[in-house]
Amino acid sequence: METIEHITAVCEDCQQTFEAAIARSPFDPNRIIARQRRCEPCVTAFEVRIADEARKARHEAARAQSEAVWERVCPKLYRTIDEGGLTDPIQLARDVAKLYEIIGHPLGHRGLILRGDTGAGKTRAMYRLLRRYHDSIPRPSMVAMSAGEFDRSARDAAGRFQLTEWFSSLSESDVLFIDDVGKGKWTPATAGQFWEVVDARSKQGRPIFLTTNCSGETLVQHIGLNKDIAEPLLRRLRESCKALVLQPKQELN
Repeated sequence: METIEHITAVCEDCQQTFEAAIARSPFDPNRIIARQRRCEPCVTAFEVRIADEARKARHEAARAQSEAVWERVCPKLYRTIDEGGLTDPIQLARDVAKLYEIIGHPLGHRGLILRGDTGAGKTRAMYRLLRRYHDSIPRPSMVAMSAGEFDRSARDAAGRFQLTEWFSSLSESDVLFIDDVGKGKWTPATAGQFWEVVDARSKQGRPIFLTTNCSGETLVQHIGLNKDIAEPLLRRLRESCKALVLQPKQELN
């Protein structure tokens, strides 16, 4: 077995002398072509440092990817300041008395409806719940949109003959959130698609998350549902969702 040759050298890291392994040229024994540059303790420390840096790089890449996904889900207005958004989480906690109850809602078959007047913090609070889901492992798939976006995307999908794919994306995602349902009247076709999505998700035990200014009875009137659809829709929502009423914070004079 060939003996490894060593020479006395100075470690590049700790500047202490040590016996460094070397390799000489097979063509010129006087020429050293490779030399150990760190002592054994520093080699170990260097390998640990490189492994730590690699782990940090992977963590940072995963964090950046996670934030990019979250930015696609949550509009800037509703992201918190530390997420690069415009919502102050401390102020939100002051304004929404039921915030921690909302954030604590478990991800399961039962969804959540937040009802209240404009200014009650419904949408911001709901996105805080969705952020908790987003940070869980494994991360659930999410679709979040306003009621207006739901209407436009339904009509666009129908116009492009892609309604089946559109419907699947909404009915099969782990989380579906539609904001401000009842704000603006939908076309009968859109209202019908909403019923179909709610029905499909409730049958499969997938949760539905909604915010609205309306009570159940006024909700079906505002979105333009026919009576034969309105009653089963309300029954489905009441069976499959918890409902919380939020009140706007009262300003002191």
